[in-house]
Amino acid sequence: MKMNDVVRRIVASLTDELSPNQLQLVEDAIWRSLGEFTLVDKPTTELTTKVSQDVRAYQMFFVAKKVEGMSDKSLAYYKGRIDHFFRVIQRSISEITTDDVRYFLASRKVSATTLNNERRVLSSFFGWLQVEEYITVNPMLRIKNIKQPKVIKSPFTQQEIEEIRDACRTLRERAIVELLLSTGMRREELCNLDISDVDFASGEIIVTGKGNKQRKCFMSATAKKRLRDYLDTRSDSSPSLIASQGNKRLGIGGLGLLIRQIGERAGVKNTHPHRFRRTSATQVLQRGMPIEQVQVMLGHEKIDTTMRYAITADETVKQSHAKYM
Repeated sequence: MKMNDVVRRIVASLTDELSPNQLQLVEDAIWRSLGEFTLVDKPTTELTTKVSQDVRAYQMFFVAKKVEGMSDKSLAYYKGRIDHFFRVIQRSISEITTDDVRYFLASRKVSATTLNNERRVLSSFFGWLQVEEYITVNPMLRIKNIKQPKVIKSPFTQQEIEEIRDACRTLRERAIVELLLSTGMRREELCNLDISDVDFASGEIIVTGKGNKQRKCFMSATAKKRLRDYLDTRSDSSPSLIASQGNKRLGIGGLGLLIRQIGERAGVKNTHPHRFRRTSATQVLQRGMPIEQVQVMLGHEKIDTTMRYAITADETVKQSHAKYM
C-alpha cells in the first residue's frame, strides 16, 4: 500500500469525530512526522534520479530562504503549503504545468486572502526554481493575482483610546498600551524586546522585525514615562522588556490575551495588538508624516503595504469631515 493511501485511510477514520479544519491539521501533522522533506508519495522502486533532483531542489529552496533571513515561522508556513500542493498534484517538479496550479487553486475551499497567500508561496517557490535553473518554465507566470475584497479596517477612535487607557489596571498594562500606540511595532517585535534595546535618553528602541531586520522606533513622552514606571517595579533578573507574571518573557499569545482583556474591560470591540499598529500609522499619516517615513517606521519592505494605512487614514478623515460639517 502506498504511503499516501495510508495517510488518507487514517484521516478518513476520523471524519466523524473532527471538523474539516481539524482533519487538515491532522493530515499535515502526519506528513510532517513521516519526514521533514516529504515531496510526493513514490514506491521505493520509483525513486529515480529525477525524484532525487526534485528532493534536492525542494531542500535547497528552504536553505536559500533561511540564508536570506526568512523566519522559522514563515519557513514552516511555506513548507506546509508546498507540501500540501505536492500531495494534491502528485507530479515531478519539472512536470508541473500552469493547469496543475490552476486545478490546485480551484480545488481549495478557503478565503480569497488565504488563496492569494498560497499563490504567493507557490510563485516564490517556482520562481526560485527557475532562477536557479532547476526548471526551464515557471508554471506561475500566467497565474494572476486573486481578487480579494477590499475591507477597510478601522483604527481606534480617540474616544476608544481613552477608554482603553482608563481600563488598564497595572503599570505593565499601561506601558504596553502606550508602547504599541507610540511605536506602531508588531506584537512579536514587542515580545522579543530586551531592556537593553531601549535608550531612555533618546527615546529610541532598537526593534528586530521580519527577516531579522533592525530599525529604530521612537517612544512618546507618555510611553517613556509609563515604561519607566513599570520597569521601576521590577525586581527580577529577566532581560526581557515585558515580563509575564512568572517573570519570564511575555509571549505573543499572552500579549494577545492581555490586550483582549483590556478591551473587554473598556467596552471596546475588536481590541487586538495589530489594531494599535494600524492606529499609530493612521495618526501619523493624518498629522502629515510622509508615507515613505511611515514605511520606515512600520518596517514595511514595500510601500504598497504602507498604502493600506493611507487608505484607512483617508476614510477616517472623510468620516470626521461628515461628522463635523
